[in-house]
Amino acid sequence: MRYCYPATFSPHENGSGAYGVTFADLPGCVSVGEDLAHAMLMAQEALGLHLSGMLEDGDPLPAPSTPDEALEKEKLWYREDGDTLPEGVICQYVVAETYPLKTKTESPVRISISLKPTLVEQIDALADSMGMSRSAVLNVAARDYISRESA
Repeated sequence: MRYCYPATFSPHENGSGAYGVTFADLPGCVSVGEDLAHAMLMAQEALGLHLSGMLEDGDPLPAPSTPDEALEKEKLWYREDGDTLPEGVICQYVVAETYPLKTKTESPVRISISLKPTLVEQIDALADSMGMSRSAVLNVAARDYISRESA
């Protein structure tokens, strides 16, 4: 899924051209880039990974602020530290994709079924021709039937 949050890009004070990135709505979501373009790419990656982790942990995602609101939060944090926001700070939206959540796979359950011998032969022939096991053919057939019936 795609999400959009404001990020603050702050130039490093050492004059190297590097930028630090913070997300006022997502404490702990930070990044850095060699220059502004690189920082923007790194911000996308950091945002995507951070949000993916929150979703995987079941944490609620905060509503995104506007860039102006995010900048005000940043100014407040600097003031609390007895400092001021550095010159050249940029605040803009960053769009990122979340990564697929890890899903827990279910272990197969062994069952015993009774089928006519001719049907077992047909299933085995189909399985052979498809390079599958008998169980895999029955699994695919059952899923197909269930999806058609529930549509």
